[in-house]
Amino acid sequence: STCRAVWDNESIQLAQSWIPQETVIFASDVRINFDKFRNCMTATVISKTIITTNPETAEANVLFSFIKENTLNLSFKLVVEAVVNVYTVEQLKEKALQSDGKLEPLHGIIYGYISTLDIDENVSRVLRNRCSVCRFIVSEESNTCTFCTDVSPEAKSTFASFDILVDVTDHTGTLHSCYLSDCVAEETLGCTVQEFLMLEEEQKTALKWQLLLERSKIYFKLTSSPNWRTGLKVNLLSCKLADPVEASQSLLGRDWNY
Repeated sequence: STCRAVWDNESIQLAQSWIPQETVIFASDVRINFDKFRNCMTATVISKTIITTNPETAEANVLFSFIKENTLNLSFKLVVEAVVNVYTVEQLKEKALQSDGKLEPLHGIIYGYISTLDIDENVSRVLRNRCSVCRFIVSEESNTCTFCTDVSPEAKSTFASFDILVDVTDHTGTLHSCYLSDCVAEETLGCTVQEFLMLEEEQKTALKWQLLLERSKIYFKLTSSPNWRTGLKVNLLSCKLADPVEASQSLLGRDWNY
């Protein structure tokens, strides 16, 4: 890593506007020295230094996308590691009814299985285009992002990403139309978008049946969504085969969150 030393007031004020993991900096004519105290290289701003914040270049766009992707992956990892409460589908539906449409975002675990996974039908029901900068899904008609409007169209592009609706079932019921998307879908399916597109229809069907009805440990985030047909929006954060002992305990009603 490299530390930056800033001394003049103008540069200090500029540096105070930088946001960690969000701001890309291009700096030319900085003095590079090894700092024995910090045991790292230090970039010092001098009179000739020119600093550009969030430059609209291809290199900056790639770096920004890398930051966003790694921040997203880290946030998913931290969320999953912090989740310990176990629910049944029935409990979640009861919570939703009791909340009268004002349910706070809820993270939890379901020991169940994916009961619907249509990945061997129309590709348009499996893949969507996302913005390379903010990773939001873009309109199919315009294929342009309407969220990060401060970035010029030339500095951003789109990429194909998984966006699959699945049903999650346990011994008490089914949650319909749950989101299995982006990097979580890649991890669950065991392939990237590019690898998926190279599969024959028979291979996609075989992949589907490898995952369907397999008892899994499913981490989720549940939020109220009046505009969603079920009234609930469920995003899967992780879906892996469950440990047999854990799965048995869930069926016996142990470790449930009441």
